[in-house]
Amino acid sequence: MASGNGSDPPDRLERPRSSLQFETEDQVAQQTEAVFQSYAFHRYQQELEQNEADVPIDPEIAAIQQEPGSTSNQVGRRLAFIGDDINARYDKEFCEMLESLQLTRDNAYEYFTRIASSLFDSGINWGRVIALLGFGYRMAIHVYQQGMTGFLRRITRFIADFVLHNHIARWIAQQGGWVAAMDLSNVYLKYMVALAAVILLGQFVISRFFRP
Repeated sequence: MASGNGSDPPDRLERPRSSLQFETEDQVAQQTEAVFQSYAFHRYQQELEQNEADVPIDPEIAAIQQEPGSTSNQVGRRLAFIGDDINARYDKEFCEMLESLQLTRDNAYEYFTRIASSLFDSGINWGRVIALLGFGYRMAIHVYQQGMTGFLRRITRFIADFVLHNHIARWIAQQGGWVAAMDLSNVYLKYMVALAAVILLGQFVISRFFRP
Protein backbone atom coordinates (compact mmCIF):
# COMPACT_ATOMS: atom_id res chain seq x y z
CA MET A 1 0.00 0.00 0.00
CA ALA A 2 1.17 3.50 -0.69
CA SER A 3 2.38 5.43 2.30
CA GLY A 4 3.48 8.77 0.89
CA ASN A 5 7.15 7.75 0.90
CA GLY A 6 9.53 6.00 -1.43
CA SER A 7 7.95 5.71 -4.86
CA ASP A 8 5.21 8.22 -4.14
CA PRO A 9 5.26 11.38 -6.27
CA PRO A 10 6.49 14.59 -4.65
CA ASP A 11 4.12 16.47 -2.36
CA ARG A 12 4.41 19.67 -4.38
CA LEU A 13 4.52 20.48 -8.05
CA GLU A 14 6.66 23.48 -8.92
CA ARG A 15 4.44 26.22 -10.31
CA PRO A 16 4.34 30.01 -10.26
CA ARG A 17 1.98 31.38 -7.64
CA SER A 18 0.45 33.80 -10.12
CA SER A 19 -0.87 30.90 -12.18
CA LEU A 20 -3.43 30.12 -9.47
CA GLN A 21 -5.29 33.33 -10.33
CA PHE A 22 -5.98 32.33 -13.92
CA GLU A 23 -7.50 28.84 -13.54
CA THR A 24 -11.08 28.87 -14.80
CA GLU A 25 -13.77 26.23 -14.41
CA ASP A 26 -13.72 25.63 -18.17
CA GLN A 27 -9.98 24.96 -18.01
CA VAL A 28 -10.47 22.64 -15.06
CA ALA A 29 -13.18 20.75 -16.94
CA GLN A 30 -10.92 20.39 -19.97
CA GLN A 31 -8.11 19.07 -17.76
CA THR A 32 -10.39 16.60 -15.99
CA GLU A 33 -10.29 14.04 -18.80
CA ALA A 34 -6.49 13.87 -18.71
CA VAL A 35 -6.42 13.78 -14.91
CA PHE A 36 -8.94 10.93 -14.75
CA GLN A 37 -7.11 8.92 -17.40
CA SER A 38 -3.84 9.41 -15.51
CA TYR A 39 -5.55 8.38 -12.26
CA ALA A 40 -6.99 5.27 -13.92
CA PHE A 41 -3.66 4.32 -15.51
CA HIS A 42 -1.66 4.66 -12.29
CA ARG A 43 -4.24 2.96 -10.13
CA TYR A 44 -4.37 0.05 -12.57
CA GLN A 45 -0.57 -0.22 -12.46
CA GLN A 46 -0.69 -0.19 -8.65
CA GLU A 47 -3.19 -3.04 -8.62
CA LEU A 48 -1.11 -5.07 -11.06
CA GLU A 49 1.97 -4.64 -8.87
CA GLN A 50 0.15 -5.47 -5.65
CA ASN A 51 -1.93 -8.47 -6.67
CA GLU A 52 -1.53 -9.27 -10.34
CA ALA A 53 -3.42 -12.58 -10.24
CA ASP A 54 -6.69 -10.99 -9.03
CA VAL A 55 -6.71 -7.85 -11.20
CA PRO A 56 -9.24 -7.89 -14.06
CA ILE A 57 -7.48 -7.50 -17.39
CA ASP A 58 -8.33 -4.17 -19.03
CA PRO A 59 -6.06 -3.42 -22.01
CA GLU A 60 -7.90 -0.14 -22.64
CA ILE A 61 -6.69 1.31 -19.33
CA ALA A 62 -3.25 -0.27 -19.71
CA ALA A 63 -2.89 1.41 -23.11
CA ILE A 64 -3.54 4.97 -21.86
CA GLN A 65 -0.66 7.15 -23.05
CA GLN A 66 1.06 9.25 -20.39
CA GLU A 67 3.34 12.26 -20.67
CA PRO A 68 5.70 11.78 -17.71
CA GLY A 69 6.33 15.48 -17.10
CA SER A 70 2.78 16.72 -17.60
CA THR A 71 0.77 18.23 -14.78
CA SER A 72 -2.20 15.93 -15.43
CA ASN A 73 0.04 12.85 -15.20
CA GLN A 74 1.55 13.99 -11.90
CA VAL A 75 -1.84 14.93 -10.42
CA GLY A 76 -3.46 11.64 -11.48
CA ARG A 77 -0.56 9.68 -10.05
CA ARG A 78 -0.70 11.59 -6.77
CA LEU A 79 -4.43 11.02 -6.35
CA ALA A 80 -4.08 7.32 -7.18
CA PHE A 81 -1.48 6.94 -4.42
CA ILE A 82 -3.56 8.88 -1.90
CA GLY A 83 -6.54 6.59 -2.48
CA ASP A 84 -4.59 3.32 -2.55
CA ASP A 85 -5.40 1.91 0.90
CA ILE A 86 -9.00 3.09 0.94
CA ASN A 87 -9.71 1.74 -2.53
CA ALA A 88 -8.62 -1.70 -1.35
CA ARG A 89 -11.08 -1.52 1.54
CA TYR A 90 -14.11 -0.63 -0.60
CA ASP A 91 -13.59 -2.33 -3.94
CA LYS A 92 -15.86 -5.23 -3.00
CA GLU A 93 -18.73 -2.84 -2.30
CA PHE A 94 -18.11 -0.93 -5.53
CA CYS A 95 -18.13 -4.17 -7.51
CA GLU A 96 -21.31 -5.44 -5.87
CA MET A 97 -23.08 -2.15 -6.49
CA LEU A 98 -22.04 -2.09 -10.16
CA GLU A 99 -23.09 -5.70 -10.67
CA SER A 100 -26.57 -4.83 -9.41
CA LEU A 101 -26.97 -2.05 -11.99
CA GLN A 102 -27.14 -4.19 -15.14
CA LEU A 103 -25.31 -1.52 -17.11
CA THR A 104 -25.79 -1.03 -20.84
CA ARG A 105 -24.53 1.59 -23.26
CA ASP A 106 -27.94 3.26 -23.07
CA ASN A 107 -28.31 3.52 -19.29
CA ALA A 108 -24.70 3.92 -18.10
CA TYR A 109 -24.70 7.71 -18.09
CA GLU A 110 -27.97 7.91 -16.12
CA TYR A 111 -26.68 5.51 -13.47
CA PHE A 112 -23.38 7.32 -13.27
CA THR A 113 -24.89 10.78 -12.82
CA ARG A 114 -27.42 9.69 -10.18
CA ILE A 115 -24.81 7.96 -8.05
CA ALA A 116 -22.24 10.71 -8.53
CA SER A 117 -24.83 13.36 -7.63
CA SER A 118 -25.61 11.51 -4.41
CA LEU A 119 -21.93 11.64 -3.50
CA PHE A 120 -21.93 15.45 -3.63
CA ASP A 121 -25.33 16.02 -2.01
CA SER A 122 -23.75 17.38 1.16
CA GLY A 123 -20.97 19.41 -0.41
CA ILE A 124 -17.65 19.25 -2.24
CA ASN A 125 -14.22 18.40 -0.86
CA TRP A 126 -11.10 16.73 -2.21
CA GLY A 127 -12.07 13.42 -0.62
CA ARG A 128 -15.31 13.34 -2.59
CA VAL A 129 -13.52 14.38 -5.77
CA ILE A 130 -11.10 11.48 -5.35
CA ALA A 131 -14.04 9.17 -4.64
CA LEU A 132 -15.63 10.30 -7.92
CA LEU A 133 -12.47 9.35 -9.82
CA GLY A 134 -12.38 6.02 -7.97
CA PHE A 135 -15.97 5.25 -8.87
CA GLY A 136 -15.32 6.15 -12.51
CA TYR A 137 -12.29 3.87 -12.56
CA ARG A 138 -14.17 0.91 -11.10
CA MET A 139 -17.04 1.52 -13.51
CA ALA A 140 -14.62 1.49 -16.45
CA ILE A 141 -13.19 -1.86 -15.31
CA HIS A 142 -16.67 -3.30 -14.77
CA VAL A 143 -18.01 -2.17 -18.14
CA TYR A 144 -15.04 -3.68 -19.97
CA GLN A 145 -15.51 -6.95 -18.10
CA GLN A 146 -19.12 -6.99 -19.30
CA GLY A 147 -17.88 -7.03 -22.88
CA MET A 148 -18.56 -3.38 -23.75
CA THR A 149 -15.23 -2.45 -25.30
CA GLY A 150 -14.35 1.08 -26.34
CA PHE A 151 -16.24 2.48 -23.33
CA LEU A 152 -13.33 4.10 -21.47
CA ARG A 153 -13.54 7.30 -23.50
CA ARG A 154 -17.26 7.62 -22.73
CA ILE A 155 -16.73 7.25 -18.98
CA THR A 156 -13.93 9.81 -19.15
CA ARG A 157 -16.39 12.18 -20.82
CA PHE A 158 -19.05 11.38 -18.20
CA ILE A 159 -16.72 12.58 -15.46
CA ALA A 160 -15.65 15.75 -17.28
CA ASP A 161 -19.26 16.69 -18.04
CA PHE A 162 -20.37 15.96 -14.49
CA VAL A 163 -17.57 18.06 -13.02
CA LEU A 164 -18.44 21.00 -15.25
CA HIS A 165 -22.22 20.95 -14.81
CA ASN A 166 -22.32 20.35 -11.05
CA HIS A 167 -20.10 23.24 -9.89
CA ILE A 168 -17.22 20.89 -9.07
CA ALA A 169 -14.97 22.43 -11.72
CA ARG A 170 -15.67 25.85 -10.20
CA TRP A 171 -14.75 24.57 -6.75
CA ILE A 172 -11.51 23.01 -8.02
CA ALA A 173 -10.66 26.27 -9.81
CA GLN A 174 -11.19 28.15 -6.55
CA GLN A 175 -8.69 25.82 -4.83
CA GLY A 176 -6.09 26.66 -7.48
CA GLY A 177 -6.96 24.08 -10.14
CA TRP A 178 -6.15 20.38 -10.35
CA VAL A 179 -2.53 21.16 -9.54
CA ALA A 180 -3.60 22.08 -6.00
CA ALA A 181 -4.14 18.36 -5.39
CA MET A 182 -0.36 17.99 -5.37
CA ASP A 183 -0.35 19.77 -2.00
CA LEU A 184 -2.72 17.29 -0.34
CA SER A 185 -0.99 15.64 2.58
CA ASN A 186 -3.64 13.52 4.30
CA VAL A 187 -7.29 13.15 3.27
CA TYR A 188 -7.63 9.64 4.70
CA LEU A 189 -10.57 10.29 7.01
CA LYS A 190 -12.53 12.52 4.63
CA TYR A 191 -11.94 10.08 1.81
CA MET A 192 -13.12 7.12 3.89
CA VAL A 193 -16.32 9.00 4.73
CA ALA A 194 -16.79 9.96 1.08
CA LEU A 195 -16.43 6.39 -0.12
CA ALA A 196 -18.86 5.12 2.48
CA ALA A 197 -21.28 7.82 1.31
CA VAL A 198 -21.05 6.92 -2.35
CA ILE A 199 -21.67 3.25 -1.58
CA LEU A 200 -24.60 3.80 0.78
CA LEU A 201 -26.17 6.62 -1.21
CA GLY A 202 -25.58 4.74 -4.43
CA GLN A 203 -27.50 1.77 -3.08
CA PHE A 204 -30.27 4.14 -1.98
CA VAL A 205 -30.44 5.67 -5.45
CA ILE A 206 -30.59 2.24 -7.05
CA SER A 207 -33.43 1.06 -4.80
CA ARG A 208 -35.38 4.31 -5.11
CA PHE A 209 -35.04 5.12 -8.79
CA PHE A 210 -34.07 2.03 -10.71
CA ARG A 211 -35.83 -0.98 -9.20
CA PRO A 212 -39.49 -1.74 -9.81
